[in-house]
Amino acid sequence: MMKKIKQRLKIRKVKKTEKSLRKALKKEAISIAKEGRKTAYDEGVLTWKSPEYTIHQKGWLWYSIFVLIFGGSSYLAFRYNSWTFSLALVVFAVVYLLADKKKPKKVPVKLSEIGVKVGTRVYQYSRIRAFWIVYNPPFQKTLHLEVYNEFVSEVEISLEDEDPAEIHQFLAQRIPELEGKEPGFLDNISKLLKL
Repeated sequence: MMKKIKQRLKIRKVKKTEKSLRKALKKEAISIAKEGRKTAYDEGVLTWKSPEYTIHQKGWLWYSIFVLIFGGSSYLAFRYNSWTFSLALVVFAVVYLLADKKKPKKVPVKLSEIGVKVGTRVYQYSRIRAFWIVYNPPFQKTLHLEVYNEFVSEVEISLEDEDPAEIHQFLAQRIPELEGKEPGFLDNISKLLKL
């Protein structure tokens, strides 16, 4: 009985130490990003430029349906004496349409010997739980990183015209791969609705 208790205490202590180490690594990555100094992350073995986020091409039909849905919902909310909700819908629609017109910046992506740098964000290999590549040209060519201790635990990076086999070979030597992982339900819905 005492052996089991001691073993559990050791396991708990190791997990606590790992957690504090991940927090320290995250703080280091944030400080590196803020300072903007040149580090070993900038000496990338593989480098390319990628858009900050994925943008979907939308036609006049998509915008017409969007305006119709939000305009109709706003009218119904106003009609049923919920003018604050009606106003919130109008503000949301306007903000979304303004943000949708903004083009994503191209940020440098660098895979180095000690981690991945995307723009100013740094991810040490010890903070990356796993990676997978979704390669279905011309629709989707992305590298996904699952990261510890982040608000958004999954980082999606567009591969652009890079060779996925070369990236896979490089990352597979450093972090585990999730084989056969496909985009989730919400990813498929957002691509279908072009959000």
